[in-house]
Amino acid sequence: MGKKSDKKNTPKKNLNKFALPLFSVTILLALTAVFIATKQGGSGTPVAPATGQLIETRPVLSSAFFTGKVAQAYKIAAEIPKVLDSQFCYCYCKQEKKHKTLLTCFTNKHGSKCDTCINEVLYAYELYKEGRTLDEIVVAIDKKFYRPPPHRSL
Repeated sequence: MGKKSDKKNTPKKNLNKFALPLFSVTILLALTAVFIATKQGGSGTPVAPATGQLIETRPVLSSAFFTGKVAQAYKIAAEIPKVLDSQFCYCYCKQEKKHKTLLTCFTNKHGSKCDTCINEVLYAYELYKEGRTLDEIVVAIDKKFYRPPPHRSL
């Protein structure tokens, strides 16, 4: 009866033996879940937000001033400014109105009156929601909306 058995310590030793692998597996599962939830197309949300340094620095007009498709375009412009700031506007307002990018059209009322601007924004947003990269969106917009520029009379 004098000596205690080592069997009482065995369950504690077994727990310690599995603690690190169990912790590692838990971390791996958590990271995998985060990756799946944020990967392109996984949750319908692109990995990288369309933000960053902009060419057009003026704010987008509030969508509250507009209704319908126009309000939707202004809302999108505020949501994905970097995507739109990377787009050429195929109404050619850069020549006539000195606009910098497609985003510029939505810093004033021009975007509310121009079907080309509105349709470019809606298409860009559709591609963005699909998880397309910025480069892919630019190429797709160019392919869909390009038309020769209007001729100016001298």
